[in-house]
Amino acid sequence: MNQPQFSKFSPITVAVKKNIRRLRLNAGYSMNEGARLLGVSRKQLEDIETVRNYGCHLDLELLAKMKVIYKTSLDELVGDLPEDYYSDYYMRPRKRLGSKSR
Repeated sequence: MNQPQFSKFSPITVAVKKNIRRLRLNAGYSMNEGARLLGVSRKQLEDIETVRNYGCHLDLELLAKMKVIYKTSLDELVGDLPEDYYSDYYMRPRKRLGSKSR
């Protein structure tokens, strides 16, 4: 995975977002139906599922709802994880604030 392409999200977030979309499609839910089930707007669901730099971050309450709606485990949502919990896989990239140094 090319990290600069996903500069806003950690690799684990990108993986979960892809799994969320896959689960919704496999369940046969449209964007509108998926959004209704999660209690969010269609636009919010689009932001949840996008892996591009403009999507939104995930929260625990949303993941818990998905676990129930899609009848899946959090392990399936998260996928395989590296054993090294200091791995960059778990790190959310931070954007530089302010102007560049001279």
